[in-house]
Amino acid sequence: MAIIKSFTALLLFTFSMQAKAQYFKVSAIKETFEQSGEYNFPVLTGKTPAQNLINTFLQGKELDILPGKQKISIFEKVRPKKGSNMGITILNYKVLINTPKLFSVEINSEYTNASLNEYSAINNFDAQTGRLIQFSDLVTKEGYEAIRQFIIKSRKTRLSNYLKTLKNSADQDESVIKTYSSCLLEQDKDNLNLDDLSFQKNGLFLTRRSCSGSHYFQAMEGKTDIYGNLLSNKFLEPYLNEYGKCLLAVTASKCTAPQSQVLRKGAFKGKINQLYPITLLVTYIGEDSFQASYFYDKYGKKTELRGAFNKDSSLLLTEAPNYDTPKKQEVFKLKIKEDGSLTGTWNDGKNTYPVELK
Repeated sequence: MAIIKSFTALLLFTFSMQAKAQYFKVSAIKETFEQSGEYNFPVLTGKTPAQNLINTFLQGKELDILPGKQKISIFEKVRPKKGSNMGITILNYKVLINTPKLFSVEINSEYTNASLNEYSAINNFDAQTGRLIQFSDLVTKEGYEAIRQFIIKSRKTRLSNYLKTLKNSADQDESVIKTYSSCLLEQDKDNLNLDDLSFQKNGLFLTRRSCSGSHYFQAMEGKTDIYGNLLSNKFLEPYLNEYGKCLLAVTASKCTAPQSQVLRKGAFKGKINQLYPITLLVTYIGEDSFQASYFYDKYGKKTELRGAFNKDSSLLLTEAPNYDTPKKQEVFKLKIKEDGSLTGTWNDGKNTYPVELK
């Protein structure tokens, strides 16, 4: 009990210090376009490898562009084109934590495709390395599974109760009920690394993705709590690994992330054939597949990739088809090394070259 109280005290002190300290200098890039909307985006102004990696991931993921590769505006790839309303119309951010250990930023946007939608995502980075932090980095393997089962049970109970309310409502909507009923079944497979992870004074807050991304559903869900779980410091203590304890405690000076031979989200830098610098972004990892993209650093043009896990644990990344300009699809075949870096080959239908990424 004394250990838990001591650890909790350290956490409280850590987060009180975070309110005062600002480790990175962050510049806000603000632009307003009459035909599209208002945009506000964070850029870390330093030149350390960690800051470069953070800027690369944020701009590549949210703006479809590499730092410094815009022609006119960093928002030129995502705002609606002239004569169209398809794209991001509002973009904003909030820096949540900015300390020597952790940089955490929330990105919020509103976008239009077939309908109006809202988007929000919290990105947590190790401030010393620029590495993206996910929930499983902070806990032991056994701890992750124990917490996952606890959260799934909690969320399913709340969603079941919400469904009962919807079914008993006088103005019930069958399409809404069907969506949430399907979502209830899907929750057994929930991956906590897909949740928004928020570091808070009294613990960690995990928020599941919405059952439906539509503006209509999001407006309804704002009135109830079916996705969030606050894990208190006391609850977390038995499950944290050394990295998790280090990130959350004020006494440790350097935190070393655990190495694992699994694919992780984030930005990877390397070269094709030791000649052509590229950046690979892994932005989503599911059970059987993942989403990625890559850029030639010289040109900054984004190429979407569809990722699949092979039976031998290797990765197959295939260029998404472009029906406007048909051509041979580019293909990466990669293996994950013990330190999490990637090695393999790139092929464009004519040539095959080696690739190294880390």
